[in-house]
Amino acid sequence: MVNEQTTAPMNEQAMQPPEHFQVNEEYAAYDPIGVVSLEKAANLISSAIIFARDHNIKLLLVDARQLTGFPSPSLPDRYFIAREWALAGKNQVSVAVVLQRYMIDPERFGVQVAINMGMRANVFDSRPEALTWLLRPR
Repeated sequence: MVNEQTTAPMNEQAMQPPEHFQVNEEYAAYDPIGVVSLEKAANLISSAIIFARDHNIKLLLVDARQLTGFPSPSLPDRYFIAREWALAGKNQVSVAVVLQRYMIDPERFGVQVAINMGMRANVFDSRPEALTWLLRPR
């Protein structure tokens, strides 16, 4: 996927948290908002995962329910997005993603791809459920 952020040098971008990124005591939360393409949505979340990794934040809750403008991802889209996120995390960030129910694949294909690449990840349609999973001891 192409990085659509072009306004600042990469090292400067890495120092600033993404908009709507908040660090809490036990975890960080990222709540992106906007009407975007699927590619842009995936890139926004990748940036948050990279920021978390680069700042030694081990637990990241991503609530992407307010990202709109794209259909439910196809199976190949799910593969490439999950792969991108797993590579971004480098096995250092656990990620719980909250999505609208219709966006979640019943087979959790993307989750399985991420797990197979070494990432602790899961997807939910409820923020409290996602947070419970994220904070559960491994």
